[in-house]
Amino acid sequence: MTFADRRGALLLASALGVAGLSWISGPGSFDFIDGSEFVICGRALQLSHPPGYPLYIFSLRSFSLFAPCAVLDYSCFRIFSSLVAAGAAIAAWAAARSFRCTWKGSVAGALLIMTSGAVMGQMNLVEVHGFAIMLVLWAVALRSSTAGPYLYSLSLFGGHPVSLFLLPSALSGRYRQRWVLMAVLPPALLLFIPLRSAFGALSHYSSPGSASAVFRYLTLYGSRMSAPTTRGLEALASETGVLSLAAMALLAMCSRRWSWKLFLSIAGGLLFVSSYSIPDTASLLWIVVLPLGLWAAIGLSRLLEGGTPGRASAALLLVAAAVSGVSASWRRGDDFASVAASDYLRGAGPEAAFVTTGMSTFHTAYLLEVMDRRPDILPMDTHRCFFRIHPPAVLPPTLGGRPVYATRGWEFRELGLSGLLFTADPVPPPDWERFDVFSYSGKVHDGFARDEMAEMWARRGVQEISRDAREMCRKRAMEWAETDITRERTVNIFEMY
Repeated sequence: MTFADRRGALLLASALGVAGLSWISGPGSFDFIDGSEFVICGRALQLSHPPGYPLYIFSLRSFSLFAPCAVLDYSCFRIFSSLVAAGAAIAAWAAARSFRCTWKGSVAGALLIMTSGAVMGQMNLVEVHGFAIMLVLWAVALRSSTAGPYLYSLSLFGGHPVSLFLLPSALSGRYRQRWVLMAVLPPALLLFIPLRSAFGALSHYSSPGSASAVFRYLTLYGSRMSAPTTRGLEALASETGVLSLAAMALLAMCSRRWSWKLFLSIAGGLLFVSSYSIPDTASLLWIVVLPLGLWAAIGLSRLLEGGTPGRASAALLLVAAAVSGVSASWRRGDDFASVAASDYLRGAGPEAAFVTTGMSTFHTAYLLEVMDRRPDILPMDTHRCFFRIHPPAVLPPTLGGRPVYATRGWEFRELGLSGLLFTADPVPPPDWERFDVFSYSGKVHDGFARDEMAEMWARRGVQEISRDAREMCRKRAMEWAETDITRERTVNIFEMY
């Protein structure tokens, strides 16, 4: 085997190792955030939440045509995520090489980036962010080629809009030449939104078929910008892995090279995640970690060329960072979303009109469409983004002769809390042993999910007759609550009921 062949084999082995790690570190069932929605959309080219991610949905659909799976479920589409992880690992190596890193330093830098919690935490899910990471890394790696402007535009319109913050790292002289005209091609992917809206779908987001409706759809989350806070730094430390983040920063300093491109990307990304007010900040942290990881790869290159002490230091920092990052992103055994969604469905009476809100809509749609659960119920979504029949603004006791059961209904006077759901249907006192969530001992990774668990314990608590049982449930709810707003809501629930 020649020297070049050995290098190629090492790069391929590293990429396959990253793919394997993404597979074994991910959840066995669907995650709490967007995975169930993407599975539904990928199975039949349906419309996901803004901005639609057409290239990702097309890719999922194309994969599904040849997938070696008996059922096109979440686990099946995680195979695609693992393939994306392998592609992203090679792209990270190529991006590091474009910053004049040595061959070994580029491989080490790619492993450093891919094993960070912010990156691996997206690669081990069915999630568009992993796909976006791969695209933007290729855009950085090939920025000096004639395809550079096209690839960067593709990372924006075919990946994720937050790739915008990697623009300083992806710029080159090609952007001043005629090749920049190629950047106008990827926005045409957004035509998928009105075209797909012309056909009925389970996931449709109110079928934005007109120009004004498409504009409202694309700007749905535009109001979530606020003044910067410390939450970006806090999330970066907790979700990336403290050791991983510290190792990257130390290696970047060891590079002894200043890069305005990487600095501006890091600063812009950090400012954004500190100002964008969504609970799921962790999903966006890669816009900070990618340029920091590329800078760290320069430091790794220098240490690996610096004799035995340098190589030993590089190896120690790389291993420490990888262990910290993988630990932060480890989701194996996290099946809370499936358990909670199944418990909600279990509480609905036969032939019910089942009205969902928020993330429970994604989960319910997955259980109905993919797992073929509860074909007797009529599902509805209060936000009118899913399902084919919309509920009224104020929920009545019955709809079309079906008793109404809602996953959220504190504000509806005609509905009362019975078990985990709100309904006016006369039902016996809840048997809490029926619900698996209260004996759940697995991992709960997402803050969203922890807040959901807190409210489920609160709902049980206000229905307990025993004062001791009520107090036990209140304590459990407060222990699970992740955010201040959920802790405040828990206090209010026990004061009002």
